[in-house]
Amino acid sequence: MSRLWRFIGLGYFRIFSLSVTSFILVLLVSRFKEIARFGALSSDLGKTGIFLLYQVPLILPLALPISALIASLLLFQQLSRTSELTALRASGIGLGSILAPLFLMGVFFSLVNFWFCAEISPFCKRESKQLLYYETSENPLLLLQRQNLVKVKKSYLKMDVKEDGKRAENVLFLSVNHNTDHLFLLEAEKLEMFDKQLQASHLSIVTHLPSNQADQFDPLLLENQAFLSTEALTLSDALRKNRPRIDTASLEFPLLRLSLKESKAIKKGWIEIDKRISLALAVLNFTLFGAAFGIEKGRYPSKKNLFIVILTTLLFMLSYFLAKESKGSLL
Repeated sequence: MSRLWRFIGLGYFRIFSLSVTSFILVLLVSRFKEIARFGALSSDLGKTGIFLLYQVPLILPLALPISALIASLLLFQQLSRTSELTALRASGIGLGSILAPLFLMGVFFSLVNFWFCAEISPFCKRESKQLLYYETSENPLLLLQRQNLVKVKKSYLKMDVKEDGKRAENVLFLSVNHNTDHLFLLEAEKLEMFDKQLQASHLSIVTHLPSNQADQFDPLLLENQAFLSTEALTLSDALRKNRPRIDTASLEFPLLRLSLKESKAIKKGWIEIDKRISLALAVLNFTLFGAAFGIEKGRYPSKKNLFIVILTTLLFMLSYFLAKESKGSLL
C-alpha cells in the first residue's frame, strides 16, 4: 500500500504545486498595477521586494482550494483514461483505499490554508497597508497628489510632477486658514526632493495677518524667497492623516477572538471567522469533489462532469465574493 500512497500522493502533489504556482503568477499580474505604483512611489528596491512578497499570502487562501480541485480532477481523469484505476480496482483495492492518501493530503492542506487565513494573510495585509502608507507619504510632493491621505481640506493644488514625484514645476497651492477663515497662497517655480530635503526655488507666499481693528482692511504678508529648504518628513507629518485603520480582516486569529468581546465588532468578527474556516475546509471539499467527478466510465466519457465542476467552482467563487461584500449579515 505504500507504493499506492506514493503513486497517488506524488501525482496529486505535482499537479497541485503547478496549479498553485500558476495561480500565484496570474494573480500577481492582476495586482501588477498596485505593485508597480508602489515601486514608482518608493525609491527603496528592498521594500518593493518585501511589498511584492506580502501579496503572495493574500492570494494563497483562494488559490489553494481551486488548485486542489484541479489536481484531484486531472489525477483521476488520467487514472481513468489510462485504465490504471480499473487495474487497481480489479486487483482488489477498494475506492476508499485509493482515496485515502488524497483525503489525508486534503486535510493537511486544509490545515495549511487555515494557518495562512488565520495568521499569515492578516499579518501581510496589515503590513502591506502600512508599508504602502508610509513609503508613499514620506514625500510631500507625492502626498499632495493623493488627496485621500492629506488632511488639508478646502484646498486647490496645481503642479507638473516630474521624475516619479521627485520634482515638481509651476506649483500653485491655495488653501483656507481655518483659524482666520482667510486664504493662503503659495506659488513656486520648482520644488525638488534632494536627500530627504524639500527644496523650493523662486517661492512666493501670500498670507493673512491677524488684526484687532475690525474697521480697517486685513493686513497681508507677501514674502518672496529665491531658495528655501526644509525637512520633507516634517512637512509630510503635518500634511498626512492618521495611519490607516486596522479592520477585522487584518487581525490574527487570537486578536480576532478578543475582538468578539466588543459589542460593536462581534458581528464582523464572526463573519471573518466564518470566512477563514470556509476557505480552509474548501481545500478538503474540493479535493474530494474533484476526485468524484474525475472518475470516468466508458471509452468515450461524457463532458457533463466537467461542466458540473466548472459551474460549481464558479458558484463557490460568486458566493464567496458576495458573502465577503455582505458585511452586515452573518447569514
